[in-house]
Amino acid sequence: MAVSRDELCGAARLARDSDVVSQAVTLARWVGTGRRPVTAGRVLRKADVPAAGIAVGVEVPLRLRTMADIRGLHRPWCVAVATGLLQVDGGWVGGGPVLGCWPPGNADLLAGWMTGLRAVCAAESCPQDEDSVRLLAMALLTVLGEDRPYLADGLWGPVHAALQDLCGKYDKSLWAPLHAADRYYDPGTGTPLAGLVALLAGFGAVADDPGRPVITPLGRWAAGRLAAGLAGPADPGLPAAEMLAEAARFADEGQRDRVARGWLTARRPAEAAREILTAADRMPPLLRGVAVGVVQRLGEEALPAWRELTTAPHVGPHARAVLAARDQAPEPSEADWGWLAVEAAAAALQDKGPDEALTRVWEGLPGMDLDTCLAEVRAAGHPDAAELSRALAEFAASGTPRSIDQVAELRVSLSGSRPPVWRRVRLPITAALADLHQVIQVLFNWDGGHLHVFRVGKRHYSDPFVGLDGAADEDAVRVQDVLTSAGTISYTYDLGACWEHEITLEQMLARDPGQDYPVCVAYKGNSPIEYWSEGEPEDPEPFDLADVNRKLAAPGEAEE
Repeated sequence: MAVSRDELCGAARLARDSDVVSQAVTLARWVGTGRRPVTAGRVLRKADVPAAGIAVGVEVPLRLRTMADIRGLHRPWCVAVATGLLQVDGGWVGGGPVLGCWPPGNADLLAGWMTGLRAVCAAESCPQDEDSVRLLAMALLTVLGEDRPYLADGLWGPVHAALQDLCGKYDKSLWAPLHAADRYYDPGTGTPLAGLVALLAGFGAVADDPGRPVITPLGRWAAGRLAAGLAGPADPGLPAAEMLAEAARFADEGQRDRVARGWLTARRPAEAAREILTAADRMPPLLRGVAVGVVQRLGEEALPAWRELTTAPHVGPHARAVLAARDQAPEPSEADWGWLAVEAAAAALQDKGPDEALTRVWEGLPGMDLDTCLAEVRAAGHPDAAELSRALAEFAASGTPRSIDQVAELRVSLSGSRPPVWRRVRLPITAALADLHQVIQVLFNWDGGHLHVFRVGKRHYSDPFVGLDGAADEDAVRVQDVLTSAGTISYTYDLGACWEHEITLEQMLARDPGQDYPVCVAYKGNSPIEYWSEGEPEDPEPFDLADVNRKLAAPGEAEE
């Protein structure tokens, strides 16, 4: 949406002078050039919260669980971190790169303001959908943008209708934003959405006149841009290649599915699969990976298309592997597996860079040293092999630390246990959360027969074959992706008994070539009995470090 220079200046002025942004700047200046420790939740410790409240003029209650519970303080904190006024890293917070040159130019200021608003909306959203409050804000701005004289207590009806339209447009469940809306109800006045109006007023998008909210020029500017990044269904009339390009803008599999769903429903599954795979054969590896994922989720109805494409030069290896996994074809050859490993690494190079690409090569190809692995890359016959080999060789020569050379030392504690029960384990930082799940099963002598879930902030991860509602694929995220940023994550085993574990990153170490990983290096306490019976009580077996490490080194034997 084009805006005039005067409109841009006016919107930027409102953004700069808004209460939340002004408080964010004050908070960043209070932290200053020094550093203060933060919690695992990446907010200030309780001891520092009262002083921060005084700095920005927010009252802090005497009894405090976490700074995140104080909206008046947490909102400017989110804005300061999201915009670079503050920088959180390694358990500490300090002044960020934006603080020294504040305020930036109008365009950068508005971009930062929008980033801050989205960050606050995500922080206050339901865990099941981090877009729930953003959708509420979009609905409210849509209604106020109609310039009708709505009273605050009469907003719910039209906002609810606008919200339904938005959820339909972006293929979202209505439940999550409705649940989020309950938090903005004012029980004192009986006014729905009073808290949401106050939120947008704090950002300068709404002028909260007594009982009659009015959209500001900044709110009008935001209304046309707040939806950026939401995954809406692709136009069914698009060619497959364009639909896949839209889906590829999103890293999350669920968002990709939302983009593809409308396009897919306009076609029969076998026809859609054939169209997608035919287009994918001419695509670069990253887009081809998106295409393969979309078609795989069509299930058995896509099998005819997979069979037809087994001889295609670039989709063929994928088709042969998919059919073999469904017992519809022989096991792929070693050449196919090598080709697919190079394909995955080439996609990772385009998506995340050479370090992740090197990790994929290390995991998927034989060889104990870089030269051998790169020779395998070049011998795979993949069209991107030469470029991949060159990029990995340059990365190795640059001296940049490689993830494949690093180990995370984790402390896994059984929450609420008295006396304490914990294990200290070292494993490669490239291990997936699914691998960490298997390690914890051995460390605590669980039998693996129950559901489990990892919690990282608001995101949940579990076994994709279980289909746990709201949980992403634990195979698709590495330990380094969650623990280096979150500090502490949680793991629950047996969603009935709820054995809760807290996982903390204690240090990063260089990988010892002579050491097998994972390895348990310290422990305290015996593991509790998993199936404890009051009628037939049992004492825990003594923890045997040597036996645990034997099982960690031979996971197949541990499973037996």
